[in-house]
Amino acid sequence: MSGAARGRRVCFVTCATWPDVSASDVLAKTALEWRGVAVDARPWNGPEPSFEGFDALILRSSWDYHHAIDAFAAGLDALDAAGVRVWNPTRLVRWNLSKRYLLELAAMGVPTVPTVVLEDDAARQLPRTLTERGWPTAVVKPMVSASAHDTVLVTDRDIGRVTDALAAGTLRRPVLVQPFVEEIQTRGEWSIIFIEGVLTHTVLKRPGPGDFRVQGRFGGTAMGVRAEPAVVAAARQALDALPVAPLYARIDGVETREGFQVMEVEVHEPGLLFTLAPEAAETFADAVCWRLEE
Repeated sequence: MSGAARGRRVCFVTCATWPDVSASDVLAKTALEWRGVAVDARPWNGPEPSFEGFDALILRSSWDYHHAIDAFAAGLDALDAAGVRVWNPTRLVRWNLSKRYLLELAAMGVPTVPTVVLEDDAARQLPRTLTERGWPTAVVKPMVSASAHDTVLVTDRDIGRVTDALAAGTLRRPVLVQPFVEEIQTRGEWSIIFIEGVLTHTVLKRPGPGDFRVQGRFGGTAMGVRAEPAVVAAARQALDALPVAPLYARIDGVETREGFQVMEVEVHEPGLLFTLAPEAAETFADAVCWRLEE
């Protein structure tokens, strides 16, 4: 790095619900400041959001966007109109907002967990979908969601509860339906993190007892573990299929009997788990500086 990034100013975009820099991103902030790059944090949906005076915005913890998706999308439009540099790029973020992207990846040959999208008639279609697909247990989640919000497990015994929620609109449509992958509970879920296309670290997450969600607020745990080459290769296949090269990407998936299957591609606001791999925060800072010098 030539040092031309010194004196630059970037903003970590957060949200009104969690306005401060996350514990993980504090490591990246510190690494950038050590390189002479000033870092501020501002929520995308603050009372008077202003992003003037920054050399770049880095979407990091805009975690409540799915509660106001139209406002968030309008904010991206405003940034584009103002010519603001945003990482990841707004085109890639828009692509990532709807989980419909999983269908695109599957069509490109990326190994993904089988996925069905149900639209306005979801309440009627859901029982038929589970029967036709032979899925005794399935995961249902809104097409636009984050952090397992409104993600539910449905079986033959309680399908009425979910169809009622779909009919009433308390479970927002359209929804994504996937078979429940039991290896989540027996083998865990992988997060494969890439910075500027370089693999930096891999993390194995496990759900809490009796649950299927790996997020910490549901009792899930995470630890830095080296993934097998086949897992990394499958994750890189998803990375290479993205419509825009990302500054950062987290590929989440699970090892099944059929091989590694991608569950999510996170290129908008993923937690990058730097606390489990502090050296990756240094790589992130170098990548930001390199982009600032372009």
